[in-house]
Amino acid sequence: MKSKTVVLSVARTPFGRLGGALAPLGATTLGGEAIRNAVRRAALDPAEVEHVIMGLVIQAGVGQAPARQAAFKAGLAKTTTAETVNKVCASGMLAIAYAAKSINAGDVRVAVAGGMESMSNAPYLLPGARNGYRFGDATVLDAMIRDGLWDYYFNEAMAASSAKVAAELGITREVQDEFAFNSHVRARAAHDAGYFDSEIVPIDVATKAKGKIVVDALPGVARERVPAGGGGGRGGVWDHIPPPNMVADPQQFSPYVTGNVAFTRIERDEPVRADASLEALAKLKPIDAGGTITAGNAPGVNDGAAALVLAHEEYAQANGLEALAVIEDHVSVGWDPPYLALVPAMAAQKLLDKHGLTTADINVWEFNEAFSAVALTSSGRLGLDLDVVNVRGGAVAMGHPIGASGARIVGTVVSQLRQRGGGYGIAAICSGGGQGDAVLVRVG
Repeated sequence: MKSKTVVLSVARTPFGRLGGALAPLGATTLGGEAIRNAVRRAALDPAEVEHVIMGLVIQAGVGQAPARQAAFKAGLAKTTTAETVNKVCASGMLAIAYAAKSINAGDVRVAVAGGMESMSNAPYLLPGARNGYRFGDATVLDAMIRDGLWDYYFNEAMAASSAKVAAELGITREVQDEFAFNSHVRARAAHDAGYFDSEIVPIDVATKAKGKIVVDALPGVARERVPAGGGGGRGGVWDHIPPPNMVADPQQFSPYVTGNVAFTRIERDEPVRADASLEALAKLKPIDAGGTITAGNAPGVNDGAAALVLAHEEYAQANGLEALAVIEDHVSVGWDPPYLALVPAMAAQKLLDKHGLTTADINVWEFNEAFSAVALTSSGRLGLDLDVVNVRGGAVAMGHPIGASGARIVGTVVSQLRQRGGGYGIAAICSGGGQGDAVLVRVG
């Protein structure tokens, strides 16, 4: 079936370091900010957004229905439905895939999809506390590691598993370090050239008003809209006016403030290093003794969010809205859990085969740099020259807020295809448990 889903806009926050500039903002605040700016960039009445799907991995302590929280913070209507998905690193990509499939099926006309994560705010867990401790010590678990970075099947860090796979596949430390160095060089050059301006929206983080974003004007609240096919509009089941004290007050949960409020502006991805060097990377100790994966050739622990506005092509045409790209298709694959390095290539190949394409037909390639070894292996398995992969850097340099990265690389593919004048692009990603996902995008 020919896809009918078009991209109306792309927006993301800059990505921050662990405990860095974005640490005061929770995951749903970052998600709300990405959604708000994506809707604004689409030149769309917020009331037109029917559904929101956001990826989020570390959900403990975030609160009920995180995607719904983000939608409310973005000023969307109470009639806008929302759901949260968790496929570890592929969460943001899966959100886009689910939204596109809903649009293609005719279930919704306009949706926002993306991902969000605040790894700086991941809580610690105290298993057994509910029923009490009788004797002896208790263990505190890090939710960020437990739910995001730990191989459940082999009971070790994903970095440890990936180091073993890199050794099996012959991906040396030197090659990984060189790839990481180039990721920083490319990302820094792309920032300097303004290539990320079509993706990143600067964010003003209040320095004293904790958890707030400073804006010129507070966003309004979208008007409610009875869904198409929802029962004929007002009257009948929709005939209800709640008392004022039962209506959620946006001011109580709004992350926005105005006026003379001190703030720090973040315009670029915080983890990108201007001083990256092969010599410095070579001095870093492996995360696991005897391994080849280090803090330098792996991505950091990060905060950030990304969102895309998707719509049915007929809706866009009827309302005079520019379609930036088409989400042609999405596929998933699964393999043995430790082999994260293989599954992005497997998913990409599945897409190519499904559409009768070859690697030569793809103009833009984005592999999420879960580790340098992942992008290296996937590129090699597909026979790709590294010069055409992640040409503006990747997660090793820019950061990997795990719930958001899948959406980030799809947005990056859209932006690159637009800037080069069209063509096909593939964004591919691995996720914990040994699964791979890929999205095919077309411009023109």
